Amino acid sequence: MLILKVSLLFLALVSQFIQFKFQGSSEGKDERGMRIQLETNSFLYGILYLGVIVLIVLNLLDFINGESLGDLLLYFVVTLSIFGAFYTNWKKRI
Repeated sequence: MLILKVSLLFLALVSQFIQFKFQGSSEGKDERGMRIQLETNSFLYGILYLGVIVLIVLNLLDFINGESLGDLLLYFVVTLSIFGAFYTNWKKRI
């Protein structure tokens, strides 16, 4: 389980470096790059909002206990950052 956690955090770190590299590049600073960043952030905040609501509802319905809610929320946010790097690269290629 520890290997899974470490690999997930490593992937999140790499994905954040990919995001920062795109944001700092000339492609990320032009009009199309700014639009891609805006779309990515908007999409990820929407998923974050829905995910948090689902986790809270599952906690209120006693499908998830309170102790594991924090861990699940952390994993969700880390996974969302990884998904954000993939989404940005997909939008760049379209």
